[in-house]
Amino acid sequence: MLIKKNQTQKFENSPECSVFEYSLPSEFFSFARAFIDGRYPQEKRVINEECEEIYYVVSGEAIIHSEKGDFEINEGDLYFFEKGEIYWVEGKQLSLILV
Repeated sequence: MLIKKNQTQKFENSPECSVFEYSLPSEFFSFARAFIDGRYPQEKRVINEECEEIYYVVSGEAIIHSEKGDFEINEGDLYFFEKGEIYWVEGKQLSLILV
């Protein structure tokens, strides 16, 4: 199955966060690209209540502020979010792959 970049669905989660989702025929796996430049979410924190999630940094940098601590991520780094982990992100031209 091939999914072209122009077939992605764009979501503007906030003025600082854009996500491009690739539709897959799976209820257990998802894939997206994201760009964060600033604070996401703009206020408070976010939680993924449905599943675990991976951030893989393509370029840029960020600090993930999690209930588990503050983590600096840079190009080539991967951060694994546990299901239910509460966090917010300070991104600087951060380009991510989300799995």
